[in-house]
Amino acid sequence: MIKRFIIFIVSGVIILGIGISIGYYRAHFLLSTMSAVNTQPAYTVAPAIFNSNDDAFPFINPTVTSNLGKHFIINFKPLKEQMTAIQKKYPQHTYIYFSYLNNSSWVGINERDLFVSASTIKVPLTMAVLKAEEDNKLKLADKYALEELDLDGNFGELYQVGSDKELSVEELIKIMLEKSDNTAMRAIINILNKIGINDPFVNVYEAMGWDTSDTDLIPEIGKAPNYQAINLKTLSNMFIALYDSKYINTENSNRVLEYLANTPFNDKIVAGVPKDILVAHKIGISVTDNTFSDCGIVYAPNRNYILCLGSSGADEANADKFMAEISKVVYQFVINN
Repeated sequence: MIKRFIIFIVSGVIILGIGISIGYYRAHFLLSTMSAVNTQPAYTVAPAIFNSNDDAFPFINPTVTSNLGKHFIINFKPLKEQMTAIQKKYPQHTYIYFSYLNNSSWVGINERDLFVSASTIKVPLTMAVLKAEEDNKLKLADKYALEELDLDGNFGELYQVGSDKELSVEELIKIMLEKSDNTAMRAIINILNKIGINDPFVNVYEAMGWDTSDTDLIPEIGKAPNYQAINLKTLSNMFIALYDSKYINTENSNRVLEYLANTPFNDKIVAGVPKDILVAHKIGISVTDNTFSDCGIVYAPNRNYILCLGSSGADEANADKFMAEISKVVYQFVINN
């Protein structure tokens, strides 16, 4: 009896040992197979949704946790008071529009009053021709021979080369923006007409929120709108669209602003900022109407802003003085607050 019991116990231990061994090797085989398919563990810590400068708050807007707030300015009332005080010193009708690009705060005085657009229309014209390039209607490398009707000596020197001079579309854009050249402008309008774009401004102006509620802008049936009148708000929208690459692509938007930052016209907005500060801007001059304007982006360190200014009813020297004074006050306010 005892012998049988011992045999039973020994047999059970042997069977149990065999079972454990089989289980171990089976588990090892399965784990090895799984490792060959996927070396990653089944459960891991969820990856971050975005890269953050502050690991303690990975789900919070990085602009909150990376100290960018120090470049936000909320209260521009003191600036507007300074603008108003300066404006009262000048007898002519003046226009001011300022927008702080870090947090979109803005100040405006007569910013919706119309004035003669003059050469400021060269900005929307450039946007129109670059849009046509993006739509594959032309190439920037396309050559164009100046025609007699293109030649315009009212502003710029390109007219001096005479008709039949060949330039690329890109060369014409560069000359038009950097030198505010009228001959280059006429050539670009002619190029657009030749590819079926008879009104190059309409789509740009509509995209910029052009206010046609003013009866002076509403065209008669069959006639084109009056593009010779504009206000600072619409003009500033064009620079916002370039800055944010909202109408033409990033490459072309950058191209336009780069050309506008390389102009020789330094007696208006540029006169009010330090010499090392970049300003991408476009002037407008209508001597016959005594109307002068300047609008663009001032690239202050970490504090970019749009400033658009205008003057009607006084000579250019007086207008320049007004604009330089406003520009200086704006720059100092933005930098010191």
